Amino acid sequence: NVGLTKDAVEIGKAYERAVECVGQDIAANAVWNDYINFLKNSKVANQYEKSQNMFQLRRAFHRALLVPMHQMERLWSDYEEWEKAADPNNPHAAEVLLREWEPKHKAARASFKDRKKLRDSIAQAERASSVLSALPGPCTGDQKEKAVLDAWMALINYEKSNPQKMAAEDLRRRVGFTLKQALSYLPLYDEVWYQAANWSAEMGDVEGEIKTLNKALSMKGDSLLLHLALAEKHEMAGNVAAATQCYETMCEKMPGPLVYIHYMRFERRCKGVAQARAIFKRGRQSSHANTWELFVDAAMREYICNKEERTCRNIFDKGLKSFGSEIQFVLKYLDFVTTTNDDINTRVIFEKVLSDDNGLSSQHALLVWNKFLEFEYSRGNLSAMHKVEKRRAMAYPDQHCHTGLAQLARRCRFHHLWPCGPAELSLLGIDQDSTGGSSGASVEVV
Repeated sequence: NVGLTKDAVEIGKAYERAVECVGQDIAANAVWNDYINFLKNSKVANQYEKSQNMFQLRRAFHRALLVPMHQMERLWSDYEEWEKAADPNNPHAAEVLLREWEPKHKAARASFKDRKKLRDSIAQAERASSVLSALPGPCTGDQKEKAVLDAWMALINYEKSNPQKMAAEDLRRRVGFTLKQALSYLPLYDEVWYQAANWSAEMGDVEGEIKTLNKALSMKGDSLLLHLALAEKHEMAGNVAAATQCYETMCEKMPGPLVYIHYMRFERRCKGVAQARAIFKRGRQSSHANTWELFVDAAMREYICNKEERTCRNIFDKGLKSFGSEIQFVLKYLDFVTTTNDDINTRVIFEKVLSDDNGLSSQHALLVWNKFLEFEYSRGNLSAMHKVEKRRAMAYPDQHCHTGLAQLARRCRFHHLWPCGPAELSLLGIDQDSTGGSSGASVEVV
């Protein structure tokens, strides 16, 4: 037996700390039982201490009764016995409390069954993988590791669904504990950190959300996803200076085109067009970020967001000098010019990218020819269509489906509508299912 000495008070604090940290675990029954027994055996010197002890003991029972864990039936029996003996002169009070807490305890017992299945799934997935065979590491893409992550996410989502209909604070504690447990097993998995940060946000704890992402980056400083997540959170909170610092950190540590693309978009949203263009200039000067993707995004931001068609065209023209042999850049450029309703200039661009000086491979040039025909089929006259068809046929004499009746079928087609049936298309060498686009000039890979 322990009296209310200084040591007893410290032991009580230690138990409180223990149940606060691990009291939500499915195997926490031993900790709760020890704590309850400690309170039962505590000596009291006066009525005040007795009253305080009963309050703490009842509170411990009530908290434990809500936790879906092992040996819940025994816990209820102990509580029922204690409650009835707590005040023999007032049995009605015990009955009221037991009637209030029995349905809550039954909900926890029902949740225990679901929770145990989910925890068993985690254990099974971990045994099948290498997650616990060595020090925790990042996900390698192995399906067995993904199964472990999926199993943990299933448990996290289950707890978030609040099957016991707990109060907000109890739910916050339960889900927070589950996320911490997941991170103890998977400390280098971005998804778990992101879920933990979002949970803080859902609970209205913006500071906790930012703190969680900063902690995540202390573990995984090379995660571009987490850096971008932190920048977004700062921007949403209105802390533009902190978000700017996030992007500067990314430019320093991982200066790829995607970083500069998002930095440009952030600057345009929060500071203005001139600032976004300044980041584009910095990106062009970076050996890591000066790619066709940077030019395409900068150009399309000018066109879509700033309504600056001329500036967009200038960026594409400048990019064409460096990335004229990059088929993806060329196709993006052509997608843009065909929406400007400037047919004469569009034909000039097609001719420019198809010139020998541009350096496109034969296979990639065919994609451009197909796009050129698609443009003429929708805008040009029959003479223009026939000229481009003839030029493409001369450039690719082995492509028999680009001549004769097959070419007529392609020219007269619209989306999935063909001027002949499947049997005739097969005879013409046309695969109806593999051809996409709005006309016979659809982009096909030879």
